[in-house]
Amino acid sequence: MDDPDLQAVERRADEAGRAAFGEAWRPGRRAVAPGRIELLGNHLDYNGGPVLAAAIDRAVVVLHGDAPDGKGLRVVAADAPEVGVAALDPEALRDWRDRDSADAVDFVRGVVAATLARPGLMLRQPALVAIAGDVPIGFGLSSSAALCVGLALALAEPEPAFKELVLLAQEAEHRLGAPVGTMDQSASVAGGVIEYDGAALAVEALTPELGGLVFAVADSGVDRTIGTSAYPKRVEESRGALAHARRALGVEIAHLADLSAEQLAALVDGPDPLPEPLLSRARHVVSETARVREGAAALRAGDWPRFGGLMTASGRSSATDYAISHPRVEELVGEALAVEDVLGARMMGGGEGGTALTLLPADRVPALEAALRAGYYARHGMADRQELIHVCAFAPGARVEELG
Repeated sequence: MDDPDLQAVERRADEAGRAAFGEAWRPGRRAVAPGRIELLGNHLDYNGGPVLAAAIDRAVVVLHGDAPDGKGLRVVAADAPEVGVAALDPEALRDWRDRDSADAVDFVRGVVAATLARPGLMLRQPALVAIAGDVPIGFGLSSSAALCVGLALALAEPEPAFKELVLLAQEAEHRLGAPVGTMDQSASVAGGVIEYDGAALAVEALTPELGGLVFAVADSGVDRTIGTSAYPKRVEESRGALAHARRALGVEIAHLADLSAEQLAALVDGPDPLPEPLLSRARHVVSETARVREGAAALRAGDWPRFGGLMTASGRSSATDYAISHPRVEELVGEALAVEDVLGARMMGGGEGGTALTLLPADRVPALEAALRAGYYARHGMADRQELIHVCAFAPGARVEELG
């Protein structure tokens, strides 16, 4: 790997493996899976809608080595030293599910169970596994999807094809009680910037020219996990809105994102109106789908002021109609938007915490950080923390390599 940051992540994984497994540690396989930023399309993937997303230069590295003692899987995570070394029996995990915990080893359990459940796939075992990453956890950058994709590439044999890899990683998270869609995994696997189709699980590679602009992610200081947030509730509400729409309109609608503006209007004024909060959830999905379509055109045309405005509108809809944001995140977004030359800002990720995604000129990042440290971060006792703002570059997708 030529990327010095990735090299540092790999060194940490290797050092953790050496400390945990001693002389037995001989990694022969390396998997790398990046995190992602969601540019537009909040909560559309599981609603069958389009999303604009990008893999970023933050990743999880999974090192895999054969176990000389021939016993199952032993796992260590450099970023979770409190977990220690976990010894897993894959056969005992075939039906594993756990909605109450989500530490690093639980993700391994989820991937093992999902792999064993898929015809034609086997586990590379017995094995010693070491994990490290620099995708911030709880940031809305899909650290969990990156971890599951990396684990699947390291452990599954033969190497899963694109769609199978995406679905395997998704199933692993489902087994931990997080009803995620497939956009996060698709962005991690595909790399670069993509237009994702939530109905077909398909991606189209895009090659936008940012010029002197960057996407920066600002930490709100509000931690959250998908499984314990309102994310599962929004999935349930979206399904309820779709079922009601099918019944009230008397037509077969495959996904909530397929609902037209005219059909939505009929669900407001018709004889069988869609009740709240389902109406608001459907309104967000319909309006967000339109924003992604417009945003894709703006991105292809390099019209970044237009794109930034759509980002901001997306965030407002996510906070109001979809009610998936957090007051502090919205406070952070508002301060970011007040900084001169910022083109757009919005909450990002599953919601109820995490980060604000901001589009601005690269040379204005210091001004953004100064304004936030003097305002939001000072008010919330965070001004003395480091790495509050991450500038994200687009990055290659997930890959697995045999080590010499």
